[in-house]
Amino acid sequence: MKNFISFVIFFSLSLILPTRGSAQQPDSLKAQHFVGLQLGINQVKEENLHPKASGGILAQFSYGFENQNKNLERFDVVLGYSRLKTELEDLSKTVNLRFRTAYSLNFKCVENKKFIYHLGPEAVLDYNASFYPNWDDSHLYWADYLSVGVNNIMTVPISGNRQWVTTIAIPLFSVFSRPEIYRLYKIDETDAGGIISNLNSNIDAAHLTNVFHLRLLTEYRFPAFRNGHEALSYSFEWIKVKSDGGFPFQKLVHQLGIKFFL
Repeated sequence: MKNFISFVIFFSLSLILPTRGSAQQPDSLKAQHFVGLQLGINQVKEENLHPKASGGILAQFSYGFENQNKNLERFDVVLGYSRLKTELEDLSKTVNLRFRTAYSLNFKCVENKKFIYHLGPEAVLDYNASFYPNWDDSHLYWADYLSVGVNNIMTVPISGNRQWVTTIAIPLFSVFSRPEIYRLYKIDETDAGGIISNLNSNIDAAHLTNVFHLRLLTEYRFPAFRNGHEALSYSFEWIKVKSDGGFPFQKLVHQLGIKFFL
């Protein structure tokens, strides 16, 4: 477990390193940073607890960069928070927290007057943690994974320095963590060390049958100010994480967002 945590820290730091090197590059190669806010609907089904789906409003904050020259390099960090409930609950007490970071290097495959198509590998580290006070106030539930997959980016130029950018990504190979299916007579440690320990326990290897994450993002980018541009976006995510000895975690997200390029 300690080796896995060390690997996660090293992996996260390595994602940031390309931005440091860009300071020594010509202006055309410098990364373009952005911040974004997304609001939407989050539906979570944690079948290790019960077969009911919990739903509610989701807010996510994102930060990252794009570095586009011959190829397209992307990095982003996403923090999400939502309060959820089932149709059997009067109050939204369930809390779902999310941390995701992703890095991709996309190679230009097609370029013509109508569109530009990039394809390349992507590495993703994704943590989903949930508390269910109305159902189980003694346990933390989670579905976390580190994956390598494929990223597809389609860019359609529009007049006036505007464009549509659509991204579709899925993981191919992963290592993941899920709680044990039965944890009777035990209260999870809820301090920082206990939560980190839980989120990185029960590590197992996976492919598409264990970890599936379809991520679709489409953005309309336009120049709102003289020296910058913004984007309005819609995104859809479907996440399913299942260990061989347990029940699946599933998550459906629909979001609208705005992004500011710095």
